[in-house]
Amino acid sequence: MRARTDDLPDSDKQLLDDVEQYGVHVVHVPAELGGGGFSFTVGLWHNFEQPEVIVFGLPDEVAHDLLNAVADEADEGRRFLADSRHEGLLENYSVRFLAVPRSAYADHFGAASWAYEGEEFPAVQLVWPDKQGRWPWDAEAREAFRCGQPVLGTRESRA
Repeated sequence: MRARTDDLPDSDKQLLDDVEQYGVHVVHVPAELGGGGFSFTVGLWHNFEQPEVIVFGLPDEVAHDLLNAVADEADEGRRFLADSRHEGLLENYSVRFLAVPRSAYADHFGAASWAYEGEEFPAVQLVWPDKQGRWPWDAEAREAFRCGQPVLGTRESRA
């Protein structure tokens, strides 16, 4: 993990301070024209050997709370690995974790790549279902839902 120095911008100092003090920093990237917003973690791999996590299509507050819940669980030894399904992170819904390909890191994990200074770190995407329990890859899922939660990688199984 990058060392904190006094010459860094305040936002970078805050990121590194959060990773040191809380074990994780959450970055929110706003929606752009034609693309949805997303949020991701920095520090999970460094502190808990938990892959960094990205989630799409949730309001910042909801994403922040969800990613902090992942960090709390990781701090207690629970792991959220690629190709797994978990209950309890979202009330009444299960979530899935999918591997994020390295080719997606440049567009989605800029602050994490900066913080890790080129060190390798794994990442997973937290995918959540719609209210009917459909996943973004299900044919019955609404187009707006699919577009708001793009799947970065591929699923290894049908878990």
